[in-house]
Amino acid sequence: MTLSTVLGASPETLVLQSSPVVTTGYVMQVILSLAVVVAIIYVVGRYLMPKLKVAGTGKFIQVLDRVMLEPQVTAYILKTGKKSWLVVASNKNVEKISEIEIE
Repeated sequence: MTLSTVLGASPETLVLQSSPVVTTGYVMQVILSLAVVVAIIYVVGRYLMPKLKVAGTGKFIQVLDRVMLEPQVTAYILKTGKKSWLVVASNKNVEKISEIEIE
């Protein structure tokens, strides 16, 4: 009596059970796939996201400059016609700091 007849399995089944599931080729395929996904995320973040601006351009108001002061506080320089203002916006309110002159 052989071992395969005692266990009720064919020799092919015994070979498959004893071979490792994770092979070198499998690990290389996972690493290559991960590298491709990271490269796609980098390209999208670097080149496509800056071109997708959420705020549209207005006919009368221009945002000349924008600076983040804190995580949820941003300062803007807004221009309408010949007048410009320094405005600070947070998640709770918007304040006009002063009217400024831009040359």
